[in-house]
Amino acid sequence: MTNYYHVLGLSEDATPNEIKAAFKKLAVKYHPDKHPNKPEMEEKFKEINVAHQILSDEYEKARFDLKLKYQQFSGSQEGAYTYQPGNPNVWKNRARARYAQPRVDYRQNAIATAYAFGITFLIALFVMTGVWVKQNYDDNQLEKRLAERRTTYVKAKDHFEAGDYKKAFEMMTSLSFFRTEERDMKAFKNTMLDQIVTKGNQEFRSGNYLKAISLYELVQEFAPNLPFYELRQKLAEAYKRTDQPDKAIDILKDFLVGEYEIIGSLVKIAEIQRDELNNLEEALDHLLIAHRLAIKRYKTYYGEGYALVINEKYLPKSHFYLYTNLADLYLQLADYEMALKAADWNKYVWPDSAVSYLTSANTYLAMNDNYNACIEFSGARDRNWKGDTPSYCK
Repeated sequence: MTNYYHVLGLSEDATPNEIKAAFKKLAVKYHPDKHPNKPEMEEKFKEINVAHQILSDEYEKARFDLKLKYQQFSGSQEGAYTYQPGNPNVWKNRARARYAQPRVDYRQNAIATAYAFGITFLIALFVMTGVWVKQNYDDNQLEKRLAERRTTYVKAKDHFEAGDYKKAFEMMTSLSFFRTEERDMKAFKNTMLDQIVTKGNQEFRSGNYLKAISLYELVQEFAPNLPFYELRQKLAEAYKRTDQPDKAIDILKDFLVGEYEIIGSLVKIAEIQRDELNNLEEALDHLLIAHRLAIKRYKTYYGEGYALVINEKYLPKSHFYLYTNLADLYLQLADYEMALKAADWNKYVWPDSAVSYLTSANTYLAMNDNYNACIEFSGARDRNWKGDTPSYCK
């Protein structure tokens, strides 16, 4: 049996945080995108992913630990016991006891039977009385516990309505399971997370990013194993807008490991590296990885002649942002030829977008090619761009 602790390089008493940290480190190290055309790395990545899924789930981890301990115990106990067969001849030479028919005393037998019935009746009466007393006691205790649980529920609702969501959730979690007569309590607990997410989304849309972050983080604390991909996307954006780029990047890297919105996540990491951390080279590395993945997908779906049939309506918006950012970044790095190529690709696939024409115009200006710059500015104006153009273009 595979020891998933050893797969992650951990001991069998590793904590959840150590498991998560080891998984992140190994997943980044063995990710297939870093080792193209190396199937052994892809298999290693899959094995690491399976190990993390087992050990990060409390139920699956408990089952695995039990199997592992049983395997270790079975190995240590093998050969510890030896069966010693008995001697089949032990009883052969023993004399058989002589059986004698006893005499029956019917009077004594009747008296004994009466005593037996009487004692049985008294025992039954005693047991039934005890059961009745116990049942009444249990009913009273149940009624008392139900009243206490109802009080906890009412207090939790008060905390929730007052905005103390953490306290409310902790109180409702302490109630564990719910009885049939507690359907309203169960329904309240089941909708708590949805209500917090809704409030967080309202704060996010209103631009109250710090408040949205506090609500989103509560949801992740209460239910760490639920995916909540859309929520985590908004959390990453909120971190970005509140000058917490490292936290935003951590979330987006988790998406890469989980293979969720890979191209979009790479583009957002590149934007943070460029805009918040001023790390243009690192930003370019992430955009080029996204570019290679995009080309691979184009060839998979459309074949080698993808450029002849590709259309904006078949592509997600993240691909537009990929090449818009790529063109802009090449311009900032003074690689004008690549900036024009990325912008031209965007103009080909998304012909109605003015931003690519502006990137081309600024690239030509940087190259002191005013003639072509004016042509590109004209293309941007034809696509409803309202900005100012150089005087020599008018």
